[in-house]
Amino acid sequence: MIEHIDDLPDGCIGMRAIGMFTIDDFVSVIEPDVDGVVRRHERLRLILELGDRFEGFGEGAWGDLTAGLRHIRFHRGAVITDDGQISTAINVLKWTLHGHVRTFHVREFGDAVDWVAA
Repeated sequence: MIEHIDDLPDGCIGMRAIGMFTIDDFVSVIEPDVDGVVRRHERLRLILELGDRFEGFGEGAWGDLTAGLRHIRFHRGAVITDDGQISTAINVLKWTLHGHVRTFHVREFGDAVDWVAA
């Protein structure tokens, strides 16, 4: 399940994964939110938190997420996680994305928001 993160600066969208992240989460929550921001702003500022309530990616969800993100123009994107494997994967993947993407630890949530909003 994906829940929205409220109270972010204008132009930023934030999402928090709780439990398993599924293909349906990507299609029903992330895609429409990203499409809406892209229509209103030229550059996307995205925060995705994969914190302590995140249990992993359901079958095919990692592939859909990464494939979808490769076609989006980012201004900045932050993935917030303490999972070393996800951080490593994002740091490899970011070279294929259109924009700046960084990983942050969960304790750095505020720093991630500040960086994305800058």
